[in-house]
Amino acid sequence: MSLKTLNEILFQSADKFKERPAFKVKKHKQFVPINYQELYQKVIIFGTGLLELGFKKGNHIGLISENRLEWILSDLAIIGVGAVDVPASGNSYARDVAFKLEHSDSIASILEGEKILTEFLKVSSRLSNIKTLILLDQVKVFSDSQENPEWAISIPFQNNGKIDKIFYQKICSIITNNSGYLLLSENAKFFLENYVTKQGEELARKLSLKNISELQEKILAKTRIIKQGQIENIPVICSFTKIYNLGKQLVEKGDHRFVDIAKKAQPDDLISIIYTSGTTSDPKGVMLTHRNVMHNVNNLPKAVGDLHERDRFLSVLPSWHIYERTVEYCSISFGASTAYSKPFKQILLPDLLLEKPTVLCTVPRIWNSLYKGIMNKIKNGGKFQQWIFFKGLDIGKKYKHAKRMLDNSLPLFDRDQYSSQEIKEAKKTVSNLSLQYGLVNKLAFKKIRDMLGGEVKFAISGGGALQEDIDIFLDAVDVCVLEGYGLTETSPVIAGRCQKKPIIFTVGEPIPKTTVKIVDKEKDNVIMPHGQTGIVMVKGDLVMKGYYKNKNRTAQVLKDGWFNTGDLGKKTYNGKYLKIIGRIKDTIVLRGGENVEPQPLEDKLKESQYINMVIIVGQDKPRLGALIIPDFEALKEYAQKNNIAYQTKRDIISKNEIIYLFQKEQKRLISRENGFQPYETVIGIALLSEEFTHEKDEITESLKLRRFVIHEKYQQEIDQICGK
Repeated sequence: MSLKTLNEILFQSADKFKERPAFKVKKHKQFVPINYQELYQKVIIFGTGLLELGFKKGNHIGLISENRLEWILSDLAIIGVGAVDVPASGNSYARDVAFKLEHSDSIASILEGEKILTEFLKVSSRLSNIKTLILLDQVKVFSDSQENPEWAISIPFQNNGKIDKIFYQKICSIITNNSGYLLLSENAKFFLENYVTKQGEELARKLSLKNISELQEKILAKTRIIKQGQIENIPVICSFTKIYNLGKQLVEKGDHRFVDIAKKAQPDDLISIIYTSGTTSDPKGVMLTHRNVMHNVNNLPKAVGDLHERDRFLSVLPSWHIYERTVEYCSISFGASTAYSKPFKQILLPDLLLEKPTVLCTVPRIWNSLYKGIMNKIKNGGKFQQWIFFKGLDIGKKYKHAKRMLDNSLPLFDRDQYSSQEIKEAKKTVSNLSLQYGLVNKLAFKKIRDMLGGEVKFAISGGGALQEDIDIFLDAVDVCVLEGYGLTETSPVIAGRCQKKPIIFTVGEPIPKTTVKIVDKEKDNVIMPHGQTGIVMVKGDLVMKGYYKNKNRTAQVLKDGWFNTGDLGKKTYNGKYLKIIGRIKDTIVLRGGENVEPQPLEDKLKESQYINMVIIVGQDKPRLGALIIPDFEALKEYAQKNNIAYQTKRDIISKNEIIYLFQKEQKRLISRENGFQPYETVIGIALLSEEFTHEKDEITESLKLRRFVIHEKYQQEIDQICGK
């Protein structure tokens, strides 16, 4: 019998898996486990603390933090009391914090620590609806220890009557960089005022300010005073620990309100409002219910492969993203463990060896980084080592391609089967290369799998398209990566490859109890024949309730139970497997009327070792263009080998030899031989010195390009390479 709410998952798994590890947290370079009974108790305790503070069913509560144990505890506790969480990245900027908390009508927010509190303070005047802040980590306050609030760490502001060095440096840093805030007790404020009055001229000169008045003005703008344990003009602040301890006291006295309330949850109760990335407009608040998320929890594991309570997941993606979040729910449902890591190689690589995960949940960028790292290592090795590896890789690609033809695990879009001659050739290739592949797989490719810990059964890749060359490489070295597809609006997984028969170059079959159809771009009542491209439509309990406070936008994408994904895709000729082509709104229409999907071109260009980021442009232009951010490490090596002198990044990308290199790469990759049409093959290029970043509003929190922002910022470059 399928479970109907997330609360039921927690209760069942705590009873069924008791002492088995549920989550693992890094302490002193070791993963320390929290078992299922402990997880259950911690959620109940924190949830009881929330109830005691007055939170109730229907309240909206921000949850702004990176992945950590307190995230999942807070999430399950909020849902358990019947409230609705509004998650966001712990690295969010003030504008994101303000928009999401204000638009969602949140009455409180959990904040990770000092960094996100600083962003909140920048926009606190807009958020009068927020009545309570809960801090996961303590923040620094300049105060005497006896007047320090429980949610803060006391930092001395004076030393024998003189200003403390750390306090002085903080003042200088805040004024110089115009960032952060001074959190001061009343005594610290009084001390600072006296200091500025007596010695302010010296400090003003050091900071290149006109006079003491300007210094006072700047300090005042960046100062927040703590009175009676609270920040002045800010709602009630308390620590996660305080609420937890409050809940613990109540539970020990027999308080069972949380369990009683959690058991009354209904499948259609709202559990979360998750704001989409906003690649084309302001983010939209996706409303998800227990029923939506439970569709994935109940159906995804059986669709993916062999998953059980002995599995070890390594979490490297942020929990605020529905992809990672749902995977953690799934892990809880069948009793596996999840260890928290980070997607940075200096942390991730040691953690892989330490935890030896059996399952990894990843995004394409992780595999791109791994691939480039391996290639750089091989190229920097000896000539014989290079020859062995690339010879082995060539064997691996040919062997796996032929074997997939025989296994019927290569997708076909224009016919339903291979010819007898093709099958005959494939059998011959497999027979001839079988022994060689076995040898190179054991001697060379095993080292790559060992980098992942040596025990990974498969990895799941989502959140974006896996480049075909990376897909081929991973298949050749025998790393099983199951690419999936979905959206926040679909809780999130719509389709995914299966461990038993992963169909390369596709996102696999729709998961059970999910219906997918491909419709005409102009007429959504016309279903496209298998093998032809159209808009992907999906139906099932996984589809969201709607967009919060946005009935018009909801009506545009939801019709008769069908959700319009806005993605372009096609099914294989047999109608079983799905391939995603790109976004319908990303389609570039050239002046000649040709429609171009930028994603395949961008993916192909990123196969170049010299390209880090790229965006195809050319809307309403006579020809296409590409804005390229080079891989400057690879470019540095190229410059050294070819005796190209340069000073800065801007200098190197202006060199004729470098421009010619990228023109050559573009022509090599975007060619008719690689399946591109003539109007796709003539691309002007512009090299940029700085990456697209979230700080500059050019990419979303989930690393998707905000195309309309980039187009506006680089209009001059686009006009130069695409024509006016």
